[in-house]
Amino acid sequence: MRLIKPLMYSVLAFCAFSSTVQAQDMEEFKTRMADAAAMTKVDLGEALRQYLELRVQFAGPEVDYSLGRAYQRLNQCTEAQHYYTEVMVAYNLPEKNQIYQRAVKAYDEIASCSEWQKIYLDCEIPAGGYVLIDGERVAACWERAYSMSPGDHIIKLVDAKGKTKEVKHKAVNGSKEQRLHIAFEAEQVEVEKVVKEEHTYIMEEKFNPHLYWGLIGGGLALVAGGFGFLAMAHSAKVDEINYSIEIAKLGKESAEKDALEKKQSDANGKVKLGNALMGTFVGVGLATAATGATLAILSYVGDKKRVEVDNVSAYLSPMQDGFAMGIHLNFD
Repeated sequence: MRLIKPLMYSVLAFCAFSSTVQAQDMEEFKTRMADAAAMTKVDLGEALRQYLELRVQFAGPEVDYSLGRAYQRLNQCTEAQHYYTEVMVAYNLPEKNQIYQRAVKAYDEIASCSEWQKIYLDCEIPAGGYVLIDGERVAACWERAYSMSPGDHIIKLVDAKGKTKEVKHKAVNGSKEQRLHIAFEAEQVEVEKVVKEEHTYIMEEKFNPHLYWGLIGGGLALVAGGFGFLAMAHSAKVDEINYSIEIAKLGKESAEKDALEKKQSDANGKVKLGNALMGTFVGVGLATAATGATLAILSYVGDKKRVEVDNVSAYLSPMQDGFAMGIHLNFD
């Protein structure tokens, strides 16, 4: 009897702890699912990434159905069919289950997607802008093909100020693959306006402006390149997660599993390489830009030499992103 009571208390304590952990996991699951659902209105590509991460920790019919819907809205028909099939087969849901019925209905909508036209989309998205593909908002155009169902489709490019550029396409079943391009036209630059002033002077700085502006511009270009490698690492991470999901479905030993594990390892290598290159480029870029900024400050606050010149023509030219200023020297 003395041993039974402590044992009962231990069991009750363990049950209470397990209930707390399950409640915390469920709360995290609901929160992350809600965040991913909200993200579908802002950037479907990012929402898809969040659902894939959720599936690693919380695999289940709700996540798989959400993945199917995200892929369907992104016109990735084959992937959508895969996750709808998972909902209908992998979890042994009763036919009256709401998620099961939704998956069946959604699968029927895209059952013939193998005959749909494949479209490759090239888009030049301005900073702060996005693309609407049949009303679905994404922050980047994928390199993979989009499966377009028969009928009219609209691709719309939107910049940070709300300006739009639209391309329409009519898809036909069985048509050949096609590539579409969408971008804003370059704005026209006004003709240069020149104002002349005779017998004026220029102020010669301590450091040549070409030097420090070159350092600043080169440094920022390196930083931008670093973020390009970060995007590469992010894409490889998504592939790594997908391979891990496929590996989990296979048996302990199989030739297909070995091949997938090699692909997963290669993707992991790309993630590490992309992160390393990103860190290098950003670090060197920031140091270079900081050096240029330091020279610019020293040149600005330092003593300047007044140089008198004759027949100086000063000009002001409107540009797309501001104005260009300069001088012409005439030695005749």
